[in-house]
This record gives sequence, structure tokens and C-alpha cells, in this order.
Amino acid sequence: MKKLLGIIVLGLLLSTTSFASTKKGKGEVTIKESTVDYFIEYIRGKSSQKPLAFILSSNGYWASFYYCAHARCETGNFNTAVKECEEVTEVKCGLFARRYTIVWKNEINPGKGKVSTIKSKWSDDEIRAKLIELGFLGGSTSSSTTSTSKIIKKKTKSSLSDDSNLTEQLKVLTELYKSGDLTKEEFTKAKKKLLN
Repeated sequence: MKKLLGIIVLGLLLSTTSFASTKKGKGEVTIKESTVDYFIEYIRGKSSQKPLAFILSSNGYWASFYYCAHARCETGNFNTAVKECEEVTEVKCGLFARRYTIVWKNEINPGKGKVSTIKSKWSDDEIRAKLIELGFLGGSTSSSTTSTSKIIKKKTKSSLSDDSNLTEQLKVLTELYKSGDLTKEEFTKAKKKLLN
């Protein structure tokens, strides 16, 4: 009887699909505004449903998400959704988020831990700020929201106009870049403008 029970349990474990087999996204990705709105909808969930998986194309236009069935989260294999995404978009696709964690790896996001986690109670601006922090918005290969761009430009102009010498201006620029308020592209342009 113990052997039979062991075989049944082992069979169930081996037949269960998991996130580990789902192709995770990696590399730089350009997230479009409509996709960001769709991602926020996914994070918030619906009534008793919780986020399970968010699939994204590497061009940022195509996305699909899944909720846990009956508020019970189980693992799942979403390679079919990834394959469908690749057929439709003709670009690479992958798992962008598993539950509340962004697993898509780029040069900034490690794809695990607190640094990659988003909370459902965050405001839209907090979620966007996290996406900027992780390099999915506002970078040279990502698009930022209009309001974020305006804030960054205002901050850059006001900070730089207060400083009289070049060294101080470069320090301010560097601090803004390191804090994530400036993208690499914006930093390079502003630095070039100062030095010319």
C-alpha cells in the first residue's frame, strides 16, 4: 500500500507543470504605455482573484495575463501563451511577472527578491516608478510616461540652473542619473550639452 501511495504521489509531482519550465523573458524591453496600464490591471487583480502570470513580447506591444483560479494559486506552464505571443508578434516573448514579482531579467532587474516585487496596493505612479527603477520604463530602450519625463526635465533644469560651475553641474547630473531620475540617454545628452 505504501509503495502504491508513493507511486501516485511521485506521478502527481512529475506530471505537475511549473513556472520553472516556462520561458522567462530576458534582455532590454520597451514597455508601451498601454502595456503598462494592462500590467497595472494584472497587479490589482479582480475581486478575489490574484495575479498568476504576465506574458510580454520583447517589443512591449503584446501582453497576456492569468489569474489564480478560485483565489488558489498553483504553478502553471505558460509556454503555450509564450509561443502564441511569438507567432503573433514575430519577436521573442517570455514570462514578465510571476504573481507580484517581475522575473524578466535585464541589466538592472535581478528577477527575484524584494527588489523585483510590486505590491497590489501601490498607486499607479508607484508601480510606474518601480518599472522605471527596474529599467523597464524611461531608459534608452524603454519609453517613459509623459508625466515622469516632465518631472525629470523640470528637476534637471532647476538643479542645474542653481549651480554656477561646471563641476557642480556634473555632480548634480551624476546624482540624478544614479538615483534613476535620468535615463542613460538623458544623462549622456545633458552631459554633452554641459561640456560643449
